[in-house]
Amino acid sequence: MPTEFRGMTPQSWLQSEQDYDTGRLLYEALGTNPMLKRTLSTGPNRYNRAALAYELGKLAKAGVGAPLVLSVPVVSSPNATKTLQKPVEEPEKGADLLATLKSDVQPAYDHRRYLHAQLPLVDEPTRLTYALNIQRLSRSINEHWKTVAYVKEHGHLPVPEPTPAAFDVKNGTLAELIDARNNLRSNISKWKKKPARAADLARAQAEVLELTARIDELKGKEVARG
Repeated sequence: MPTEFRGMTPQSWLQSEQDYDTGRLLYEALGTNPMLKRTLSTGPNRYNRAALAYELGKLAKAGVGAPLVLSVPVVSSPNATKTLQKPVEEPEKGADLLATLKSDVQPAYDHRRYLHAQLPLVDEPTRLTYALNIQRLSRSINEHWKTVAYVKEHGHLPVPEPTPAAFDVKNGTLAELIDARNNLRSNISKWKKKPARAADLARAQAEVLELTARIDELKGKEVARG
């Protein structure tokens, strides 16, 4: 392996043979995701190579990275590595779980990359659908990396937060019911402009009708009490 790579940028790496160690050093210098840097340092495998190419592709597209000189240690002879004593490392917390997580996220990367490539080739309605799916996949991938970071720190998956009890229309006070209806109406005005929220819109409109009926019932009781 050469001792240095002069003038190397993400773009030139993508156009080269895509040597893994060279690309990893590029991302070490220019990338911003510390969790991914730690993952890439574990060495080349199918997942790491795909993630490295994808992230350097993003940097290249954004125009990130002036030409760099990346120094790489030289192996003087085939037997030289035998003299190096690698320190004994403790097993990574949740190693088996992390391996599963890495395998699980790859289809999301592949699908997102496919949708990106199809955007210029499809009609406008399909392009909108693909764009929404790309956003959904990106959120899923971001959540994946948060989970990976948690597992690396604690050795297990995060414990789900308890689901709050559903708002009970029958037991809420008049003020609570009015606040809930106002919030729903605010959301309805936003969701009417977003076709992707059609299901949420229909649910909110039904809840407003239910809340209004209960509010009118309570107001009638207040009037009757005088």
